[in-house]
Amino acid sequence: MDNNQSFITLFKSVEYAKSYLKQRYQSFGFSSPTELAFKNGYTLVYYINMGETYFQQGKSAPLSIQPVLYFYGLSNWLKGALLTIDPDYPATTQVLAHGVSTRKKKKQGYRFLDDEIKVQKDGLFPFISNQLFNMKQLTGEKYKMKHLLMIIPELNKLFETLEKDKPLFIVESQMEKSSTANKREYMNLDISDVLLKKINLTPKQFEKMVKEKIGTELICKELNKHLIITVNAHSLFPPVYKNMENQFFIPSHLPLYFKIPELMSHYLILYNLSMICRYEIEWWGELLYSFSNNDLSFIDAFLNITKVKSPLLLQSLFFHDFN
Repeated sequence: MDNNQSFITLFKSVEYAKSYLKQRYQSFGFSSPTELAFKNGYTLVYYINMGETYFQQGKSAPLSIQPVLYFYGLSNWLKGALLTIDPDYPATTQVLAHGVSTRKKKKQGYRFLDDEIKVQKDGLFPFISNQLFNMKQLTGEKYKMKHLLMIIPELNKLFETLEKDKPLFIVESQMEKSSTANKREYMNLDISDVLLKKINLTPKQFEKMVKEKIGTELICKELNKHLIITVNAHSLFPPVYKNMENQFFIPSHLPLYFKIPELMSHYLILYNLSMICRYEIEWWGELLYSFSNNDLSFIDAFLNITKVKSPLLLQSLFFHDFN
């Protein structure tokens, strides 16, 4: 079975969906897991298959409308993921709004990479962030499109070529198990000490910064002009990101140390692009046909990546085999 399609293939079976939901609800301690699974089995199947339909249509659609199709496809898959941990989703109408907003576009000199998105108090994005990724208190947080694109490893070389910037450093990784009774798995990341020189921090300051900005606990030690960063293997996002070739990366810029996991970066970028191509027709048309700056190159590359990688990232929410 194709790994990045397995969750889609499996959830074409209502029988499997009910069995999966029952197991999930039991693990979370819900009462009457069998009844809840029976109630939500078809809904989960519909969410997954509707998401697949949007993505299939997006792959054959012109670039001008791809963002809308991929955004609604990803939204359906995320709603399916929510249903696996919240049998009453959606319990209120408050979680149905998008939960993010974009600033009004400026017709003169507007650049997509410099655009921002702001998190609202209620809606799908803050609800998903809290329920699926344990990310709280994001209301009012702003994220620049450039920074959201920068944490996608597959775009690293494009930034290096077009923007003369290298937002991510590749790291060597090695798994190890704790000798203590809990047998936790840890990842040792080996990277040049150039990282700390670039962000102007000591190892202890780096540990403190990551803990305060992201909440991830790690150990950072210097050894022969290298850094050895030890982190819980099951807490790899963020600030550690992985490409589709199983290579690991860590940001080289302080603004990239934020709580957003890569999957939600895809969601925010797609949301903004889908709003632009629906409501900013003049700018969208000019972008598509004037080739005036680097925006189109990044948007085109991102859409080609997200159509393949989004299913992989979703896979981890259902079966935890990507992160």
